[in-house]
Amino acid sequence: MRRLIMVLAAVTTVAVPVSIATVTLAPAANAAVSLTCAKLSGTETGSVTVKKCSVPKADKKTFKALTAANATALATGGTLTWSSSGAHVTVGAPTLSSGPAGACPSKDTTETATGTVVSGDGVVTHTGDTFKTTVCIASNGKIKNAKGTVIDL
Repeated sequence: MRRLIMVLAAVTTVAVPVSIATVTLAPAANAAVSLTCAKLSGTETGSVTVKKCSVPKADKKTFKALTAANATALATGGTLTWSSSGAHVTVGAPTLSSGPAGACPSKDTTETATGTVVSGDGVVTHTGDTFKTTVCIASNGKIKNAKGTVIDL
C-alpha cells in the first residue's frame, strides 16, 4: 500500500507546468523535465497535491495546484488535474526505489519515484516529460516531499 501511495505522490509531480528551463533526469536522450515544485502533500487513502511550482507569473493562476483524487489509483498510471484550468495530465506507472537514508524521519518510509508523462495537457506538460521526487510516508498515511527536496518535472 505504501508503495502505491508513493507512486501517487511521484505521479502528481509529473504534470506541473513545463515552461521553464529543461533539465535531463533520465538516461534517455529526449527525456527532460522543465519545472521544480517545492511542496507535495496528501494521504495514502486520499488525494495528493503538488504546489509552489516555478511557473511563469502569467501562468500562476491557471496552473496553481495539481491533484490526483485517489493516491492508490496512480500505482499503475493515472490522471491528474490542474485545479484552476481543469486540464488533465496522464502519467505512466512510476519506478519506485528506497529513498536516501536520512531524508525522512526515522519512523517514516522513504521512497524515490521516477516516471514519464504519457499524455500531457499540451500547454505545460508534454508526452515524454520525466519526473523524479523523494517522499516521506508517515505511519498515519500522510505523504510529503522529503525535507530539503523538491519535485523535479
